[in-house]
Amino acid sequence: MELLPAVWLFGTNDDYVGHTLETDPMFQVDAHLTRDFTEHFWAALDGAWYYGGASSIDGVAGEKLNNLGVGLTFGYGINENLNLTVGYKSTVNDDAPEDLRMSGFMVSLVYGWHPIIEGSRRLQGEE
Repeated sequence: MELLPAVWLFGTNDDYVGHTLETDPMFQVDAHLTRDFTEHFWAALDGAWYYGGASSIDGVAGEKLNNLGVGLTFGYGINENLNLTVGYKSTVNDDAPEDLRMSGFMVSLVYGWHPIIEGSRRLQGEE
């Protein structure tokens, strides 16, 4: 189980089609329930909550968000340093016109290393 809180901060846009657009901070919490199936393959059920982020144009306030999203992510460790993930997430309570409507598909390929880990491998003879 993993929880990841985040805050989105927005600056003022003084040239939004001739108007001023301001957006309040938006809070986000992502949750992931992950299961390893093999040494290299895993999957996760994902949940997200978005709250806040009310926008105003020339002082006329809009509605703040209060939306939930669910998704599924698959990951595969190609080797010790290279990982591939594929995921999909969509909002679920998006019936009202002012609700956030989002569906997203994500593919990422990440290469990572750290000198301490690489040095440890050399000491163990894993080069």
